[in-house]
Amino acid sequence: MIVLFRNKKFIFYIFTITQTIIFSYPVKAISALSLPNDNFSSSLLSTSEPIKAPPSSLEITNYPKQILARVNNEPITVEDVEALVSNLPQELKSLPKELLYPQLIKQLIVDRALMVAIQKDGIDKQLSVQQDIQVATKNLVQQKLSQAYFFEKLKPFLTEQAIQHYYNAHYLHQPHVKEVHLRQIIVQTPEIAQIILQKLKDGHTFTDLASIYSIDLQNGKIKQGDIGWFKEDTLTPSIAQTISVLHNDEYTKTPIKTDYGWVLFQKINERYSSTPPLNSVRQSIKEQITKEAIMKLYEESLKKVHIIEY
Repeated sequence: MIVLFRNKKFIFYIFTITQTIIFSYPVKAISALSLPNDNFSSSLLSTSEPIKAPPSSLEITNYPKQILARVNNEPITVEDVEALVSNLPQELKSLPKELLYPQLIKQLIVDRALMVAIQKDGIDKQLSVQQDIQVATKNLVQQKLSQAYFFEKLKPFLTEQAIQHYYNAHYLHQPHVKEVHLRQIIVQTPEIAQIILQKLKDGHTFTDLASIYSIDLQNGKIKQGDIGWFKEDTLTPSIAQTISVLHNDEYTKTPIKTDYGWVLFQKINERYSSTPPLNSVRQSIKEQITKEAIMKLYEESLKKVHIIEY
C-alpha cells in the first residue's frame, strides 16, 4: 500500500507491507484509485466506535506497549510504529520522531481500517487469496532466512583485516597506469578532417575548431572537444598507439576512422594514476567483497546437495 504524506518540511512516499495483497487487479482500475485523505479512515466504515486519530500533541515514549491510537478498539502501539520504521530507508529513519511518528500512526490507522473492510467482505477467506498468501509467506520466509544466513556468513569476509588485505592486493601493490587527457573532433568524412588539419596548420586552435566542426554535440560544442581522462590501456590499440607518441598539446596528423566518424585527437596532458587512500575506496571494497563472498556461498551450497533436473 502506498500513502503520500504531505508536510511543510518534507514530502515522501512510505511503502509498507500490509496484510492486504492485491492480485491481478486491472491496471486502469488501480490507476483510478485515489489516495486516502484525512477523512478516509472515518468514511471507510460506519462503525459504532469511530477510528481515533492521534492527537497532534501526543507525547510518544519509548515504552513499546504505549497505545497511540485504536481502530475498533484494536490498539496501535509504539511497538507497531517501530516495526514500520525498521522497514524505512535510512534517510527517513533519521527524521525526528515527532515529525515521522504521527505520519506513520496515520498509515497504520488506514491499514487497520482497510483490513476491517477486507474481512467484512470475506476477501481473506477466498481460496485463491489464501493460496497466494501462502506462496507470499513462503517467499518472505525464504528471503528473511537468506538475509540472516548471509549476515552471519559474511562477517569473516568483512573484517578490517580482510578489507586491508583486499586493498593491498587490488590497489596498493598494483602498478601505476598511464592516463591521458584528450580532446577530439569528430566529423563525417575524411575530406572535412583534412580541411580542419589545414586550418590547424594555419593557426586556428583545436578548441575553436572542435566547437565549430565536431558532430559530437555534447563534448564538441559545449566542452570544446574535451572528453576527459582515459587510462591508456583502455583505449583501442590503434588510438592508444597514435596517442602514445604525441606530446602535450600536439594533435594527430591523420584522421582515425571509427564507428562514429573520422576523429582527430589532441593530447592535453598525461599522468600516472596514484594509489587511492583506503578510506576513499573502503565502501567499494566492501561491496566487491560481499558480491564475491555471496557467489562463493551459493556455489558451496550447491555442492552440498544432490540435484536432479528434469
